[in-house]
Amino acid sequence: MWNKIYLGCLAASALALGILMYLSIDWLNSIGSPVIAVEKYNYYSNLSWAFLWISTLILLAVGNVVLWKLRKSWALWATLLYFAFFIVLQTFWLDQSLFQFKQKNGGGDGFSFSPFFGIALIVLAAIIVFFNQFLVKRLSDKMLPTEQPIEHIPENNLPKDDTI
Repeated sequence: MWNKIYLGCLAASALALGILMYLSIDWLNSIGSPVIAVEKYNYYSNLSWAFLWISTLILLAVGNVVLWKLRKSWALWATLLYFAFFIVLQTFWLDQSLFQFKQKNGGGDGFSFSPFFGIALIVLAAIIVFFNQFLVKRLSDKMLPTEQPIEHIPENNLPKDDTI
């Protein structure tokens, strides 16, 4: 059941974020005023950033439940892939499109640091997911041990061998 809940949340989040990113890039392709296009792009881009963070936290929480209940960590790593995929789209595609749009319309010069920021976010997210998995597994093993420890049998209760 938790697997289906997670997959439903993942599909809904990916669909909604894909729509928001499409709306962002669509404004850069508009034929209207460049100032209005950049303003509307920034609106949808900021909305997609906020949705990405919120949806990732929700997916991480549901992934933790999957790990706790089913002892499977695939949902945490799927959350990392979701986050990494949309960060790459945002920083390598959308932000670079905005940078090129501004250069084409005489609004910007220089260098875009957005891809480096995206890579740093992905590495940070991977570290967080790894330690999250480690902590949840340790807590789960302490609270719900899978095997009972073998009790120590004292030596004086062993049967004596009288054949000697």
